[in-house]
Amino acid sequence: MSKADYLNVLSMPTSIIAITTLFTSAYLLYQWLLPKPIPGIPYNEEAARSIFGDITSLRNYLKGSKVITDWMLSHNKRHDSPIVQVFANLFGTPWVIISDSFEAQDIVMRRTKEFDKPDDLSDMFYSIAPDHHTVQPTNDQWRAQRKLIQDLISSAFLNSVAAQQLHTNFSDLITLWSEKMRLSEGRAFNVKADVYNTALEAIWACLFGLEGQQTVTREQIEMLSQLKNVTLPSSKNKEAVFDGATVPPAFDAIFELAESLENVVKSPLPRMTGLYMRYIDSGTRRKIKLKDDVIHEQITKAEKRMEISESKDKIHAAVDHMLRREKMVAEKQNRNPDYHSKYMSAELFGLLIAGHDTTSTTLLWALKFLAHHDSIQTRLRTNLQTSFSQARSESRLPSAHEIATSNIPYMDACIEEILRHSKTGLLISRTATTDAMILGHIVPKGTRVYMMLNGPGVLEPAYKIPDTLRSPSFHATNGGKTSDWDARDVKVFNPERWLVGSGNGKVFNAQAGPQMAFGGGKRGCFGKRLAYLELKTVIALIVWSFVLEKVPEQYAGWEAMDQLTHQPVDCYVKLRKV
Repeated sequence: MSKADYLNVLSMPTSIIAITTLFTSAYLLYQWLLPKPIPGIPYNEEAARSIFGDITSLRNYLKGSKVITDWMLSHNKRHDSPIVQVFANLFGTPWVIISDSFEAQDIVMRRTKEFDKPDDLSDMFYSIAPDHHTVQPTNDQWRAQRKLIQDLISSAFLNSVAAQQLHTNFSDLITLWSEKMRLSEGRAFNVKADVYNTALEAIWACLFGLEGQQTVTREQIEMLSQLKNVTLPSSKNKEAVFDGATVPPAFDAIFELAESLENVVKSPLPRMTGLYMRYIDSGTRRKIKLKDDVIHEQITKAEKRMEISESKDKIHAAVDHMLRREKMVAEKQNRNPDYHSKYMSAELFGLLIAGHDTTSTTLLWALKFLAHHDSIQTRLRTNLQTSFSQARSESRLPSAHEIATSNIPYMDACIEEILRHSKTGLLISRTATTDAMILGHIVPKGTRVYMMLNGPGVLEPAYKIPDTLRSPSFHATNGGKTSDWDARDVKVFNPERWLVGSGNGKVFNAQAGPQMAFGGGKRGCFGKRLAYLELKTVIALIVWSFVLEKVPEQYAGWEAMDQLTHQPVDCYVKLRKV
């Protein structure tokens, strides 16, 4: 066809109509794909002019940082507003970001009919444990699954079963670090792997039991105790490096599954990413199958224990409680118990991964904070020595029972302040189940709402928000029991802020100020009491046994990364025997 013929074809009415339709459709599609801002809520205007919204900005930010929550909070600061919106949900509704602790408390504790799952935690568990109760909205299935694990927060289980298992495994950590302290000769060493291994061993022991079994920590103790010395750098400012023990395949799978959640956290399409990981990525599929097989094996062992003894007093671990609960429910419903249901397996895995990750992350930050604030560490140790005077006089560690039943206000204050500063919980999120009013703005149904735990109201001075913008539920409770932190020292690491009274009569006040590391309301972290017992046990044993000295500057960094929790990239300790 000649050029003239080609131009003649293009000039034909049908061709003109087709081309016009094509360009018009492309333009309308482009307009349809552009972000749709929620009226009145501040946003980045340049992002609203791109079909990729704020995703380009996020991608550029993550090239130099692994902390997505800092990027989210930066929008509140940029617009100087406690409520903003960002377009990071590709072709979807905007995210609404709230940086106000009172509004966060109001939403998760009192406005549960307006805000529910799914949330970011749902997206993460959807990729590796889609049947976990976290993925469910608040419905009958969610309630049934929560009942399955309700015995695990009872004082009877925590004090008689969990406390001893935690104490045994964290005592192993003390023994391991004693060997490393001896061999390092005053040098710092990296403890991140030690903490991860022992925390997983501890929660595994609570769930399944570990009596008489070899662990990674015990294997390392045996290996190091036989050594008189190791190769050390000539400078005391260089780290001592130790060979690690072999990590069991099941533990390795759990560690890697937890690490894989970073892909979901940073994805503009988290559910699609989760589907890819679970059904297509061969590595993730192998790890999921391995953890499923191991959990199935542990449930089978618990079944056999239950057949041997029907006595409810014979509780070996958490899984025993859960099987008995399933049996009781099945009898009431006139059906056979299903001990190997997908829900049983998912709940056990959820306890395993969340219990391990939360404790290990918070402990790593605790080691950093206590080494950096030696006067606080010294005061905590003095309080422990006073409270456990018999253990001190007998030159032994405080027992599991002594720690679990103790009331040490300064210890509670230190744990709470560590949680506040560590930002272990990245944020809290919910989805609006109806059009809802937040701080004077109508947030449409289906919008994901993020409540930040790392900025104003928690670690920075709170925004001044008129009460007229608050919800009726806020006013009905006079804003709740929690007060604002003093803006003059809100950034300071100071456990004293959690204590009220004077002299020796000071008591711990959990409502002293905002801190929501475990969420809140009926959808808050179910394992909160177990997590506190873990932290109380391991911190007491470490501070009792060692002085945490400042490490050389190159090992004292505060760089972090966001996965299931907000983790330090590295953690080193330099120990001296108390």
